[in-house]
Amino acid sequence: MKANLPVLSKIIGILFIIAIILVIVSRSNEMSEYNLKKIMLLQYNDSPLSELSKEGIVDGLKSIGYVEGVDYKMKALNAQGDVSTLNIMVDGALNENPDLIFVTSTPTLQVVARKIQNIPVVFTVVADPVAAGVGSSFSDHMPNITGISTMGDYEGMAKWLKIIMPDIKTVGTIFTPGELNSVKNLEDFRNACTNAQIELLGVPVNSSTDVNDAALSLAGQKPDVICQIIDNLTSGAFSSISKVATDQNIPLFGFVSEQAKHGAAFVVSRNYHQAGIDAVMLAQKIFEGQSPQHLQFEFVSKTDVIINEKAAAYFGISFPEQVLNYEGLIKVKAEEL
Repeated sequence: MKANLPVLSKIIGILFIIAIILVIVSRSNEMSEYNLKKIMLLQYNDSPLSELSKEGIVDGLKSIGYVEGVDYKMKALNAQGDVSTLNIMVDGALNENPDLIFVTSTPTLQVVARKIQNIPVVFTVVADPVAAGVGSSFSDHMPNITGISTMGDYEGMAKWLKIIMPDIKTVGTIFTPGELNSVKNLEDFRNACTNAQIELLGVPVNSSTDVNDAALSLAGQKPDVICQIIDNLTSGAFSSISKVATDQNIPLFGFVSEQAKHGAAFVVSRNYHQAGIDAVMLAQKIFEGQSPQHLQFEFVSKTDVIINEKAAAYFGISFPEQVLNYEGLIKVKAEEL
């Protein structure tokens, strides 16, 4: 037995060293976890707008040198278009107390603004944050909130409509009365069309299952073109609008880049991927110690003009040189029409 004591002592010594190493590693991991930025991304529903901005946020974090699992951890939650789920989701975010919350869409921003006052919030995919009630201007707003406005370029679209279709008299669109951003977008597009001496025909819709009927109702009014404004409901159901426009042979234009791949012949789109990146640039300033209160709301820094030549040919549209020679013009291929 005595001969085995040195061996036993060595084994005990080795186990003791291993135990110390495990404690050090555990504490190191705890410190590393403690130092991670806790970020949450709250989304109202699945739509091309929200997904593009989410990709932009992830790419934006990479661009400022943030590595997931090393510098930050992000939890993304989606209410799938359900308001009660959205409220529960925001309550959960409040309880988790992250370092920063990214928000996409006006409905999400409004719920967050009502419930969260002490956590920095950066929004994107919001047309008009002032109309949403989070500030009286881009510089005077709630102290914990800042973000990126993706207000559609309605004046720009009205000008392009006159260039592409000089004899245009009417343009049609579908809007969602229950979405503040949709009503605001309708109003802004109507004003832009009026200034361009174009009449805007609007048909309301209240659920995604009714979009097809609304599109048929709109087509029945024989607009010269259907130009779909931006909102959460119609963005998620654009295929129904595209099918009706195609079946009725009414030219289809839009304000979301992905719509050019799904039947729209011409799109003037705020770049929603860039909007996510722009939101991260504001978040970086907050991480560096600046207060959201002192960071003005900003417009997204990039707008795209996109054409789908196949869709245009189907609708009998010939683009003038002013469109084809436009700097930064993007051409895409469509799904089968």
